[in-house]
Amino acid sequence: MVSAESHDVIVVGGGPVGLLVANELALHGAAPLVLEQRSGVSEYPKAGTYHARAIATLARRGIVAVPRRTNDHRAVSSEPFQFAGFPWLTMRGRTIDGPVMLGIAQADLERAIAVHAEQSGARVLRDHTVIEVAQDDTGVHVVARDRRGRERHFRARYVVGADGGRSVVRTCGAFDVREYPPTMRAILGLATVEKPEQIPVGWSHTPRGWTLLNLNRYGESRVIVFEFDGPAEDRAAPVSPEEFCAAVDRVVGSHVELTDPHYLNRFSDFSRVAGAYRDRSLFLAGDAAHIHYPLGGQGLNTGIVDGVNLGWKLSAVISGAADESLLDTYGSERQPVGQWIIDNTRLQSKLMNPDVDNDPLRSVFAQMLCSPEAHDWLADRINGTALRHETGSGDARLDGVFLPDHELTLAGGQHSSVSELLRAGQFLVLARSAVPGSLAATDSLPFTAVVSVDEGLPADYPEVIVVRPDGYVAWAGESTDTAAMVSALATYFGLRCPQPVSEMVQ
Repeated sequence: MVSAESHDVIVVGGGPVGLLVANELALHGAAPLVLEQRSGVSEYPKAGTYHARAIATLARRGIVAVPRRTNDHRAVSSEPFQFAGFPWLTMRGRTIDGPVMLGIAQADLERAIAVHAEQSGARVLRDHTVIEVAQDDTGVHVVARDRRGRERHFRARYVVGADGGRSVVRTCGAFDVREYPPTMRAILGLATVEKPEQIPVGWSHTPRGWTLLNLNRYGESRVIVFEFDGPAEDRAAPVSPEEFCAAVDRVVGSHVELTDPHYLNRFSDFSRVAGAYRDRSLFLAGDAAHIHYPLGGQGLNTGIVDGVNLGWKLSAVISGAADESLLDTYGSERQPVGQWIIDNTRLQSKLMNPDVDNDPLRSVFAQMLCSPEAHDWLADRINGTALRHETGSGDARLDGVFLPDHELTLAGGQHSSVSELLRAGQFLVLARSAVPGSLAATDSLPFTAVVSVDEGLPADYPEVIVVRPDGYVAWAGESTDTAAMVSALATYFGLRCPQPVSEMVQ
């Protein structure tokens, strides 16, 4: 029998999403193993735009620093944003939670998450290509090949596939997927734009397609060209500089001088989404679960929230704080989000297609977004701020909302914030210091920190607020209803109560 190294969780894929899962596990001493086929961080210019919910999620783990510009949780910031290349949207978000959008190179984000994960106890093995994933009644067997071609064997209680669109975990598991064939083609590259007046900056459309130019007058610019007369004949074929330059010239309608095009990559509006994100002991996150037309960074933004959602739930189960049933809520919460992104990016592809048959669709859509209600519904879903995880219990105003990053004064005079208190990745019970009775017995709840707050919570908030590790309100109510709080945690989240509720609430 081949000997196998054993772990509670193996994460396949060491990109930002996989490392976020590993970081959540490492925060609670699970010591996950990450298997990554690359030898180092890829500097390829991928997603770099982060939206409000992803930014706030990263800030709550201390991975990005968000300057505090206000303590007013009602203050809102806004930024213009494109939809299908058109300047139709204005993104908005609570100023207290940080910027509405943030630009960070994906490579820099990956490095930042890796530092946090490894410092917390995650182990990352690079140059390891996973070639086989097989489940049995006792767990998962994983086979990986290192850079010398040697096979290494591993065992795990759970395996997370964060290994991208060509996920080995997905193909080895029994995951039902829905696929949508490509209808267009696009090429991304870096190049020096010798004469910027030859190509418009930003998004620009012509009767032949679209270009997107992120101009750098002092070095390499990021250029993307979109054509809509069908997909590429060979999606896997390498892109030559000549092919790229010819496509730019075709769409612009005249010659554009581009020097040293490189980092060339083709993509399309091909889409795929898994119908379920769990197959027994296997889980999918990020691009392994959903790939789509890459517009506005929605894939990585969604993957960031996937990773934290799955990571804290795995941690709770492995630590013994939660029942196995908690893991089913990962897919029920995240799969509809993935499907919605597939739907909205397919719609954007249709809107971008310059065929005159699509003119009525563009016209009606532009008019529809003049309605504030329709506009805000779409914008808030794209930047993630519309998402709620309602339980149907507790204060209806806060049920399932993402709790703002209130600055707090704790009992004893210590200053903190919601974001800082969530860094440990536990459930957080915020209780006003002056509430009648005692909440001390709730310290017996596993995976939970109880904090007494003197100042900082708005006056109209209830006396007790329970926050999930990912920042969403799990329950809110009065101190006299603490039994309902414990019941909500025990039933919806599968958290195990070590003693009867009557003994926990004093």
